[in-house]
Amino acid sequence: MQRRLAVVSVIGMLAFLIHGLTTLKAANSDSSDTNNSVRYLVDADDLPKVAARYGLDEEALERLERAHHHLEEHQAKPKPDPVETNGEVFLDKEGKTWPKPDAAIMFTGDQIGYLEPCGCAGLENQKGGLKRRHTLVKYLRDELGWPIALFDSGEQIRYFGPQAEIKQRQSLEALIQIGYDAVGFGPRDLRTDLLGTIINFPDENKNPLTSANVGIIDFESGFTKSWRVVEVGNGIRIGVTSVLGDKARSELGESEDTITIPAEQALTQLLPTIEKSSCDQNVLMVYGNAKEASALAKKFDKFDWVVAGTGSDEPMHIANKIEGTKRGGGSVLIEVGHKGMYAVVVGLYRKPGTHAAGEGWVARYQKTPIDHRWADSPDMQQRLVEYQAELESLGWEGLGLRPMPHPTGKTYAGSAICGDCHTAAWDAFVDTPHFHTTETLLALNPPRHFDPECISCHAVGWEPQKYFPLSTGWIGYETTSDKFSQGCENCHGPAARHAAVELGDIEVTEEEEQALRDALHMEIVENEGNMSEQVLGDAVENCMQCHDLDNSPDFDFQEYWLEVAHEGVD
Repeated sequence: MQRRLAVVSVIGMLAFLIHGLTTLKAANSDSSDTNNSVRYLVDADDLPKVAARYGLDEEALERLERAHHHLEEHQAKPKPDPVETNGEVFLDKEGKTWPKPDAAIMFTGDQIGYLEPCGCAGLENQKGGLKRRHTLVKYLRDELGWPIALFDSGEQIRYFGPQAEIKQRQSLEALIQIGYDAVGFGPRDLRTDLLGTIINFPDENKNPLTSANVGIIDFESGFTKSWRVVEVGNGIRIGVTSVLGDKARSELGESEDTITIPAEQALTQLLPTIEKSSCDQNVLMVYGNAKEASALAKKFDKFDWVVAGTGSDEPMHIANKIEGTKRGGGSVLIEVGHKGMYAVVVGLYRKPGTHAAGEGWVARYQKTPIDHRWADSPDMQQRLVEYQAELESLGWEGLGLRPMPHPTGKTYAGSAICGDCHTAAWDAFVDTPHFHTTETLLALNPPRHFDPECISCHAVGWEPQKYFPLSTGWIGYETTSDKFSQGCENCHGPAARHAAVELGDIEVTEEEEQALRDALHMEIVENEGNMSEQVLGDAVENCMQCHDLDNSPDFDFQEYWLEVAHEGVD
């Protein structure tokens, strides 16, 4: 075991060193740029410096200036009122603000990699992000003075590989920085070098990882705790544990670093500790759906709050008690939603008199949208800057990404070559935001063009849903500057051979020449679109590779097409 720890420590330390070297208003109101100290865009005066740093030529600089101007115009537009859109928070039925609770608990979970909403549809139209979540916590804890415990049910990441490892480390460190008291596990959390991350936590005494049935190395290593007692307010004790549900546990393969046991076995072993603790409130976080969480609550009726860490898009509007439970009048089921778009906040008010553990409490429940009423936290913004800088320092190869052949075996030409013959289509393309999508990423603060999850829909020749480059597609301004933006070939397919034939660089038969043309042709069928009673054809399915629910939730093909409409050869 010592040898294993030494090896992992070296790996973890290397990751930590790379991380270090790359480090270069409130509830019911809108937080616009005027009261938000975090700048969303690069300053316009700094665009030439940005261009020089990343090797943009004059044409690319012009696109950068256009992208920046387009984003500034969007920023200047009136934003939807988050309260009108998503509702007020922390108000009672009479519209009065909650009185200060004796204790409060905030539940989150199932972030699955969304450190921040992508912003492609306008951040004001999207929920989630650590920057906003931190501000919500500061509002409750610092401005309102609530004694609050913070619990997360786990699953910080969605995918695997070096970028996921970095995301997990940044997420866990962010939760520690925000002040989380307990953090559980999802199955994907356990498929990373979690041990290396834990060893290099900035402060090992603030490790919040909690699980009754997941041990790192073993259950006695000290890297996780099976049961935590969090004290808030005037000596109010909240006990918390988490378990990986059996379905999630079955998804795990063998691991040298991780040991797991069935959830029921773990909770059975933990019962004496729970009873001995005699806490005012007990919490069980289950990485499983509501059915699985409720079944455990019924079998182990020791918990006031039972969290289902997956299986719901959003939290419930009203808290529901779990039938068949008795503790404190019945356990309450909490569903946290996914992608970190919501938090659930519970206010606890102690009734006068002396009560047994779990008794004598009145609770208030709030489904809390993480929307733009919560200003961006400068602390979390700096963490995002460090995250993007780390991606840049590693580069595509360091992130384990190497160009793969296109499924057709064809190669890319670049949009400018298409424009030699398709002049009308080119003129239409130049006037759309698609023309400067790569530069849009450079206009942001921090730039995102070294992030595979961003560049995959902002340059030619990437797999948009799996985030890897295709052969002869975009690599960077120094080597593939002609593959900029959301260009022709992302929709029509790689066209290098077609272009070479049409320009007379190579000779082929008439049959192949026509076949090359036909392969790139796209036809919009009658009533094609992505809305109800419309035809989901090839064109709209292609668009939805990038205009998906995450990045473009309001996408309407028939409306969007009017903005980019173009036809074939002149």
